[in-house]
Amino acid sequence: MKYKFLSLLALGAVSAASAQVLQVSTDITSDTTWGANETDVVLTGPIFVKNDATLTILPGTIVRGQPKITDPNDSAETLPPGSLIVTQSGRVVADGSVNNPIIFTTAAIDNNNDGIPDGDGSNLLAWTPGATFHDADPLNNPLPSLAPGAIDGSQSTNTAANTELWGGLVILGNAPTNLGGANAPAGFGYIEGLPNTADTIYGGALANDDSGVYRYVSVRHGGERLGTANEINGITMGGVGYGTVMEFCEVYCTFDDGFEWFGGTNNGNNLAVFFAGDDSYDGDQGWTGQVQFALAVLHYDGMGDSGGNEAFEFDGDDAPDTNEDLVGNPAPLANYTFANFTVVGPTGTTGYDVNTPNVDPKCGRIRLRNNYSGQLYNGYVVNPRAEAFNIPTVNPVVLDSITLKNGTTVGFDHVNPPANVTVRNFVTNGSGLIGEDAGVANGLNPRPISSGFPAPAGVTSSLQLGAQFETVSYRGAFSPLTAQPLWTTGWTSLNKAGILVD
Repeated sequence: MKYKFLSLLALGAVSAASAQVLQVSTDITSDTTWGANETDVVLTGPIFVKNDATLTILPGTIVRGQPKITDPNDSAETLPPGSLIVTQSGRVVADGSVNNPIIFTTAAIDNNNDGIPDGDGSNLLAWTPGATFHDADPLNNPLPSLAPGAIDGSQSTNTAANTELWGGLVILGNAPTNLGGANAPAGFGYIEGLPNTADTIYGGALANDDSGVYRYVSVRHGGERLGTANEINGITMGGVGYGTVMEFCEVYCTFDDGFEWFGGTNNGNNLAVFFAGDDSYDGDQGWTGQVQFALAVLHYDGMGDSGGNEAFEFDGDDAPDTNEDLVGNPAPLANYTFANFTVVGPTGTTGYDVNTPNVDPKCGRIRLRNNYSGQLYNGYVVNPRAEAFNIPTVNPVVLDSITLKNGTTVGFDHVNPPANVTVRNFVTNGSGLIGEDAGVANGLNPRPISSGFPAPAGVTSSLQLGAQFETVSYRGAFSPLTAQPLWTTGWTSLNKAGILVD
């Protein structure tokens, strides 16, 4: 492996005297550790973990992807952005802590300290020794969602929104999918956002496949586009198995989706998405996992791929949107569960521009489509722009103990849920949250209002979840007991920025 240790001469609030940068330019093909002798790791392009190698990333390490830049040897060409891809034969142990999370962010630079990445807005300048990182101190001073001088609603230039500043984190496993074999053998696929190679394939028959540990991991400012409708998500999972640990992870300011599951059996808990440009959580291709405690906060100015789209977009398969699924190959049938989730849409109050044209009218809703089946329990959906649930065509679905607070708009796209949707304990005009405005500091407190409006109790005994999940009696992603700290405190971007507070 080709590594370079470089002294970092300027790193904003970080001490340049002690900081070291590890520059990685070739794939990880043997067991490797990052963070023992460096504070920052710079990925010069797509880096693949493969050949049965385990990459260990120590707590507190900052992993930075170079932005898409002009090829110095050919001005008509661009070089792909830095990304970390865990292949089917690789594994990553990124086991951070609440005080020392592992942060993935950009290696874009800002040498004049104006808050805008250096470059022409479409092709940025790569980090070189001595340059100042644009995201200089992500742990203590996260970048804002919009760069200084940005126009409300702008969404496609790097100088307006702090997205598309590198690639993202991609995890590929050997667990089942229901892909039909149009572009790969049945049950297998090539992950979006990357070229079709042996290193980008996913799927298989190992339901308990283990792609590693991802705990207290924050992925920020990614989603660089490789082409039209070909973006890298914040955290992309293709065929990831339930032997993989995914908990206390966040995605912040990404151009496309936050978390996306392409098939697989992976479970997750304590996941957060702040300001995704498309869907906050996206499931597809026969995923059969379970998630408990999930927070989605939609952007208030419109940004990214779709101007801030749906909170959940849950599919069973890709058909009929693409030719990747062939009729007659439905197995495995999608069946995935979200329990104890909170969705916060734009409120239209202080800090929001309610007339922003680029805020998608679907912003904040939950869409269940294309043969999805599953269960949504113990939810709080606050301030979707239109209907809270869009259910065009689905298999049997259970919506249980969900509270909706969205003013004058409706709960379902056709007023009433379709016949194949079971709705229990649904509150259509709930009391809302203590603080619902992510556009101003100290404005977002995601606990349900309890004074005068007791938070509705949630499902307890009927929740059929794995042993790692908790039985709780409240709705939403957070306990109403103020003595219990929010699980987002101390490590997430919005909390460290003083916006998400208890």
